[in-house]
Amino acid sequence: MSTPAPTLPSADRQPGHVWPAIFGFAITRLLGNLFIRFPYVFITQISRGLGVQVETLTLILGARELGGLVAPLTGRWVDRGHTARVIVAGGVIAGTACMAAATTNVAAFVVIMVIGGAAKISIDLAQNAWLGHNVAIHTRGRVLWVVEATWALAFLAGVPAIAWLINLFGWRAGFIVTGPLLVVAAIVSGLRLREGEDVVANDGPGLIDIIEPDASPTTLRRPSHRLKPAVWIFCAMQPLAQMLIFAVNGDWFSESLDLTVTAVGTATLLLGAAELIGAVITVWFTDRYGSIRCGMWGMGLAIPPLLAITVVGHNAAAAIALLFVMDIAIEFGFVAVLPVFSELDPANRGKAVSQVFVIMMVTRAVGSGAAGFIYSMGGFSASVVAASIACAGAVAALGWCHLDDRRLAAA
Repeated sequence: MSTPAPTLPSADRQPGHVWPAIFGFAITRLLGNLFIRFPYVFITQISRGLGVQVETLTLILGARELGGLVAPLTGRWVDRGHTARVIVAGGVIAGTACMAAATTNVAAFVVIMVIGGAAKISIDLAQNAWLGHNVAIHTRGRVLWVVEATWALAFLAGVPAIAWLINLFGWRAGFIVTGPLLVVAAIVSGLRLREGEDVVANDGPGLIDIIEPDASPTTLRRPSHRLKPAVWIFCAMQPLAQMLIFAVNGDWFSESLDLTVTAVGTATLLLGAAELIGAVITVWFTDRYGSIRCGMWGMGLAIPPLLAITVVGHNAAAAIALLFVMDIAIEFGFVAVLPVFSELDPANRGKAVSQVFVIMMVTRAVGSGAAGFIYSMGGFSASVVAASIACAGAVAALGWCHLDDRRLAAA
């Protein structure tokens, strides 16, 4: 049951236990994100190692996303106070699956990927629910970016290192190195959480400054009834747009732009920098202008550079520059809306986050499979047009919610 909301921590003074936990979360998330991301970057090398086509591997990696369907079960465990156990168990399983993925048995690879995907999303869910309980909504944008920046750092720090390892030891190297590190990080991070820490603060009904951040930061008010469906639609469209691009851009870099493995690593480094910039921007904008409004801006600004890619042909520098701009915008849009996820049901944050994650994982699975098909049929130009349509859908959903909230505020 929901309890009255206690006094919320100030913007600059989070409870003492929060920052150590956040940094532990960030390290674990970095390695988990690396497990998710590097196979797409080196999809050409891994597909050759497994003896399958690129389109087949995109389907396999899409099936991995379906592991996120365990999120409702994980959400119930989190809501019952088992956050630390979920993080530790998820890290051990995901890390072990990562190590086991260094196999040439395609059937085993599929099963391992699904199990690893389920475990990894369980870690993310538990962390997000914990942050929802322990970090006030009106300062959450300034805190969540630390964890979410690891999505970019997986590109910036992890992928270039894996490119070097693959050059030296072959396509299995990324799996063999990442897995043990993920196990250790998750165990250390999970065991640092004290009993009961995941039910400390901000459990009251209502939302603070989510859509229109002009009210007092301690004022609770009822948001638009459109908030939940709008966020759900956004959580389908934003991952779809990303997957249509990033599931195949590694092959596009290698086969169409003729980039070497080292050059692919460098291009990926630039895209990681773009995502980091997008995450950092939320520090200045999201808590000031509101999650929904900033989400609209980010997804809308991603559309022009995506469409511009269709006219640059095989100019690698121009194409990567446009992807750089797009990546800043789309990452900013996602991280801006992220603080809202646990607020869709403040009394059951694990459940709220799990529902969002199910939508995202199913969409990522569909997007990964669709990406290979669209790319094989129409090339990368078809991929970016499809991604632009998905971005427009996300903007429309958030705009529908934003306009209704302004109407309620004026009533």
